[in-house]
Amino acid sequence: MSDHFSSGAQSAESQSAERRRTGPHLTDPQPTDATPFDPRPADATPFAPHPTDAALTERHVAVERLEQYSRAEQEEILGPGDDPYGVAYTGLTYLPKEIHFGVRAVDGRLVAHTGLRPLPLTAGGTDLTVMGVGGVCVAPDRRGGGLAHAVVGAALDHARTLGHRRALLFCRPPLVTLYRGLGFREVTQEVTVEQPEGRLAVMPLRTMWAPLAAGADWPEGPVRLRSLPM
Repeated sequence: MSDHFSSGAQSAESQSAERRRTGPHLTDPQPTDATPFDPRPADATPFAPHPTDAALTERHVAVERLEQYSRAEQEEILGPGDDPYGVAYTGLTYLPKEIHFGVRAVDGRLVAHTGLRPLPLTAGGTDLTVMGVGGVCVAPDRRGGGLAHAVVGAALDHARTLGHRRALLFCRPPLVTLYRGLGFREVTQEVTVEQPEGRLAVMPLRTMWAPLAAGADWPEGPVRLRSLPM
């Protein structure tokens, strides 16, 4: 250990005396544990909350508008699978997103995605058009690096440029904390969504919304999404 950094014949006593006179040597060993331990498994979850995500700076992540986002692009990020988002248990039919943003690794591989789609709904008797956010995912080997915050943030910025005042998403309970960190708030009222053949269903996932403009609020009362969920 210490002798790995010694100069050979110089004794430990002379090294200590030298440090007292001149300060630490440039060859003194430096801490090597600056990278925090990440206990999360690399499973198929699109992304998982991570305590360091909110503290990371997204300005170093290049987010781009994607010309297309198909099953192939999804599998490029998450790999193959019939239920990569873990929502098949809801039994619901979902709309595809219309606007797509992504992050690529230096080798060109797509490693993160967020999709957008405007949605009509009625909340507490007030008709609104909100920007739906969905399809959020990060490659298993890139989680914990702030990519979810970066790609969702870029998508919300785009929604603002289109004049939207509110964003809406549906998520599984474990992801509520992550979206709170992005400024989303839970909708506590019951949310009903349309389904094929004119059916209505109560949304079993958590519903969250975010203000995109100053003064934007969420009306009190039951929520009826006047379309399929995204």
